[in-house]
Amino acid sequence: MVNTVRFIINPISGINRNPRKIVKWIHEVFQSSQIEYEIVYTRKAGDGISLAKEAIERKFSLVAVVGGDGTINEVGQGLCHSDVALGVIPAGSGNGFARNFKIPLDQLEAVKMLLSPKIISIDAGRINDHLFFNVAGFGLDSFISQNFEEFGVRGPLPYFLMGTKAFLMFRAEPVKLTIDEKQIELTPLVVSVANAPEYGNGAIIAPTARPDDGLLDLSILEYLPMWKVVPNVYRLFNGTIDKMKNFRSFKIKHLKIERTSDGIIQTDGNPHMEKSILEVEILPRALRVVVGNDFPESA
Repeated sequence: MVNTVRFIINPISGINRNPRKIVKWIHEVFQSSQIEYEIVYTRKAGDGISLAKEAIERKFSLVAVVGGDGTINEVGQGLCHSDVALGVIPAGSGNGFARNFKIPLDQLEAVKMLLSPKIISIDAGRINDHLFFNVAGFGLDSFISQNFEEFGVRGPLPYFLMGTKAFLMFRAEPVKLTIDEKQIELTPLVVSVANAPEYGNGAIIAPTARPDDGLLDLSILEYLPMWKVVPNVYRLFNGTIDKMKNFRSFKIKHLKIERTSDGIIQTDGNPHMEKSILEVEILPRALRVVVGNDFPESA
């Protein structure tokens, strides 16, 4: 039963940098309900974590994020291993979390859904000290995330242009992966650890990933020249990336990654500099989440 909601708004998220319309909808929908609510704003990196922890202390039953995957990740970190559920009103550039959990991209519909939310418990992943709820990894995707953050302009077209530029600049390095004591050495284009299928913008890196099965999906795409990658880009958007010849996947609970040097990783699209050795693990049923009505029930 949801009786109190804290809305955490990132006022500069994604391509929608004016949240006044969403605030107006929140008031219109919730003022006529029996649910008490309040609205707070993030001002800087890390605010999502502290505002979520404060909501736990004040015994809110639901925290709803108005923002993109980066803000959702912060708030999720703050709510992990608590009874307070995470809701989402998508306002990012890619909205991977909302797409993965069948949350309406129509923001008014997403607000209305919070009046009578469908709540499930999902897993989280951890890569060293960083939590993630969608997808983490390193290689081309983390390189793109770093460049995209520095670029500053949001939206699908800038992301595509930045991704093309990043591919041309990217230099793959050899790594050693240890999966349940089995070792694999390779030079990958992408090593992705997915709790849910999609990066965002419809790009599906782990078609069989399920966020409540107690497992992470390790997706590996070995390095290919651009002339081989480009004809297969469509597979990333129609859920058939696993049909590519150089693609491999594993269901895992723990993974050790040994790189030749420190480098960038990404967690839910957020780039971080990390040491050469990466430890990845699953945290089963770590977060309560509001999902869309079309989100499939557990098997």
